[in-house]
Amino acid sequence: MSTLTVVVPAYNEEEFIGGCLDRLLAQSRPIDEIIVVDNGSVDATAAVVDRYVDAHPTVSRVVEERPGVMAARRRGFDMATSDVIAKTDADSHVALDWAERIALFFDRDDSREFAAVTGPVLTWDGPSYELQKRLMAWTLGRLAEGGEYGSVHGPNYALRRSAWLAVRDDLQWSDDVWEDLDLGLALSETDHRMFLDPGLTTDTSCRQLRHSPYRNRSYITGGVRTARGRNNPAALRALRIDLPIRFLTFTGMWLLFRPWDPEQRNWRPHRLLLPLERERQLVTSERSGR
Repeated sequence: MSTLTVVVPAYNEEEFIGGCLDRLLAQSRPIDEIIVVDNGSVDATAAVVDRYVDAHPTVSRVVEERPGVMAARRRGFDMATSDVIAKTDADSHVALDWAERIALFFDRDDSREFAAVTGPVLTWDGPSYELQKRLMAWTLGRLAEGGEYGSVHGPNYALRRSAWLAVRDDLQWSDDVWEDLDLGLALSETDHRMFLDPGLTTDTSCRQLRHSPYRNRSYITGGVRTARGRNNPAALRALRIDLPIRFLTFTGMWLLFRPWDPEQRNWRPHRLLLPLERERQLVTSERSGR
């Protein structure tokens, strides 16, 4: 069977990294190698991760001082020694069969033509998990049973190491772009095919989605910058057309997640009117002073 390395970029994630690693270590199919890339954290992230390193020989921590997920991901992927490299985020909880589904996918005869696999992303600290699953199934449409897909989802994807080596030197460094879309476009541009598996699920925190579309405007417009930076006219046209829809989508998510009280597990509409500081600043905004 294919071996599997999981890379987890982490920047000031002392509160969440333990939950992420607990899930990775509880998989139905053990992960061969887990690399946490400490992206210059100044909180207790390193101490938390090092406790796992001491207790589990498959876990390691490396430091990447260059800020941003692009640098952190590259460091982890370059260090990976397995046939397949997967990525998730430090605030995410992968499904307990996540590693098994990834390994089985890449070992199937009918999947050999695919270079990468991805899956849906829901939230573990948002409202009504069952509602989230129904909305996800509705939005998948024709992909409800899986199928070829045009990109990968940041907290939930895996690719063959050979595919990574084929595209790594053509990826962007800017933290103003979407790292997952940049990788997806690079794979597509080099005729590497990607697959969406609806059963390959990961739950992430909705903490950034609690902020208004205006507060998230830099992220929302990142797809356009990604396509422009790749000099991909077709993707640029599609993402410009999609931009109003994306702002509406983020507005809907803000209206859904901001009033939700994760501790009381109920909606409190007045929370929409309250100021909200980010629990964890984004790497680019915190380090650039924006």
